[in-house]
Amino acid sequence: MASQPHPYTTSPSLTPLSTLPPATLSTTSDPPIAHLMTSVLILRQQPSSSSPSSSQPQILLLRRSPTDSYPLKWETPGGSVDVPTDPSLLAAAARELHEEASLSNPHFHATVGMARSVNADEAARMGEWGIPPDEEDAKDVLLRGVPGLEEMKVTTFLETGNVWGKVNFIATVEEGLTGAVVTDPREHLEWGWFTEDEVRRGRARRRRADDDGEEEEEGREIVLEFTSQAVWGSILESFRVGRELGIIV
Repeated sequence: MASQPHPYTTSPSLTPLSTLPPATLSTTSDPPIAHLMTSVLILRQQPSSSSPSSSQPQILLLRRSPTDSYPLKWETPGGSVDVPTDPSLLAAAARELHEEASLSNPHFHATVGMARSVNADEAARMGEWGIPPDEEDAKDVLLRGVPGLEEMKVTTFLETGNVWGKVNFIATVEEGLTGAVVTDPREHLEWGWFTEDEVRRGRARRRRADDDGEEEEEGREIVLEFTSQAVWGSILESFRVGRELGIIV
């Protein structure tokens, strides 16, 4: 477990990341990474009798502020690693999750890259939102010479002329805390829990919480426009891997 103020737990497969300095990942990837980021894909299985869709697995998404970069686009919690002060990549992910969504004590299960494949219909829909992978040279790379992490995928992409690297963590939070999401309006306009089908289609019904805390769907449908197609792909991949690991069904 990491030290305060942002504790976390992790599966044995990610244990090497608990002590590995973030700078090591930046220099052992090919190409070397100039800016390292984390993304936390929070999954939950939320049964409810009030809405059929809410009984399905869901993922937490945040919508970016209209005054920030990628205005009004949807993404998962995460952000840049503070290489001088974050003791590890997992510590950075736990910090970003708390800063962006006010969620604490995550359990990190695994990492994922972009979606392995999409069919023709999905590829056509991908053109409706997000930066295409070829425009930002987005790809999954493996680390070199890091014992225990040889199969870990880091998604690299080009931005502002530099190579950025993002590690996508699948995580869960303790039951009872998933409803306590709070965002900073300077960074994110709103947030929500969305099913795999909603993410895949890029369409969802707005939801609100009733007096008992149960989610109710409103009639208006919204379009989910993601910051990039690589982000969209990693979200879909998290559902697949989450089922493989038994986190969701």
